[in-house]
Amino acid sequence: MTIRTGKSGRYRYYACSIKARQGETGCAGRAIPMETLDTLVASHIEQRLLQPERLQEILASMLSHRQERLERRREHIAELTKRATEADQRLRRLYDAIESGVADITDPSLKERIDGLKAIRDQAQADIARAQTSLATSGEDAVTPAMVARFADIARKRMRIEGGGYRRVHLRAPDQRVEVGAKEVRIIGSKGDLLRTLAALSGGKTATLGVPGCG
Repeated sequence: MTIRTGKSGRYRYYACSIKARQGETGCAGRAIPMETLDTLVASHIEQRLLQPERLQEILASMLSHRQERLERRREHIAELTKRATEADQRLRRLYDAIESGVADITDPSLKERIDGLKAIRDQAQADIARAQTSLATSGEDAVTPAMVARFADIARKRMRIEGGGYRRVHLRAPDQRVEVGAKEVRIIGSKGDLLRTLAALSGGKTATLGVPGCG
């Protein structure tokens, strides 16, 4: 939908963009007063989503998923560590065989085995370092009840701003998408965006508000 005006700009509407370009031959479409839709969406978010009980449910769910992701990262690090250790042990056995004269250092196949094991070990160690860095910084995304309360307060204030783009920007950001049907309006969004938003807001960073669908 796109914004259209009437009566020399006194009235503003959300209208089907295809119908605006092609007429009813392109789409039957529909139009709805901008203030009506903005207020409807803002009220629904405030009544259904920005309530302590609802936000606590979201918080608990996100913390649970976050813990699961941390556990998977730890398991991945353990697997990588095992891979690096096994490759290093095999290298040591080859070196021992060379020193004791059991293996011929001039054997081309031996060099290939050593190079291959070195590559496996070095790649595993590099992957471990990246995974550990990711695990260490994941704590920055932790969400607390205080952050949830702050988000709700900021969202309410911004969505109550009347008459213009600033309010609409903050309506679009939490929702991501608003679908206007013949008999209902659907609000669709992402919980992951809410998590990142709350973490950013708690640190005083600029972030796009993101909330899960509340249909």
